[in-house]
Amino acid sequence: MKYLIFVLIFVVSGCASSSPTVLPEKSELTVATVNHKYRNIIEIKGRAVNESSVSVSITPSDSGLAWSPEEIKYSFGGEDGVNKDYHRIIISGIPKKSGDYSVTISGFTLGTMHSGKDFYKKYAIKVKQ
Repeated sequence: MKYLIFVLIFVVSGCASSSPTVLPEKSELTVATVNHKYRNIIEIKGRAVNESSVSVSITPSDSGLAWSPEEIKYSFGGEDGVNKDYHRIIISGIPKKSGDYSVTISGFTLGTMHSGKDFYKKYAIKVKQ
């Protein structure tokens, strides 16, 4: 009987599917300054994502900021390369004007043993003079 309960708990826990987490949890990123370099990282944790499953937009579009996935350099079998990690989104650049900017990140995780899950998060960036 104990064996049957253990097996049932194991099977049911395998069916549980957690939602992805987008970090930082708060909805504001660090304050930026006009004409100074800015860099911040947004992380997607908990599930698999790739280039096709992540969308990032920064407003205003002429903000001077851009996004990119983190690039991880590797060397294997005598060849060098770069992998793009869409779990770590880098927001960087030089803000052009003061004001309130926003970064919206959305998408879906890829289904492996479980079906994928949608995610959405909007961040604010204050840009001071």
